[in-house]
Amino acid sequence: MILTNQEIAKKLREHASEMARAGNNLYRVRAFRSAAMAVLGLPNEVAELVARGGTHELEQVPGIGKSLATTIARYATGHTPTSGDLAA
Repeated sequence: MILTNQEIAKKLREHASEMARAGNNLYRVRAFRSAAMAVLGLPNEVAELVARGGTHELEQVPGIGKSLATTIARYATGHTPTSGDLAA
């Protein structure tokens, strides 16, 4: 199942909240929250960007780095990222 930008942003925010509750790195928590806002601001669906240019296309979006681009691409294509993907 391919997720919409709104669904991806929700998952990113939920994971950020889980990390914050667990006392994880504050910068990582902020990165997930920032990425959620970036996804919501995109004019196209993430799935379209990934289909067009892979994770590289996502890395061009301010607030989304290489690791988060991989996580977001997995969400967009209907895969649930592993805990290793989310922790990276």
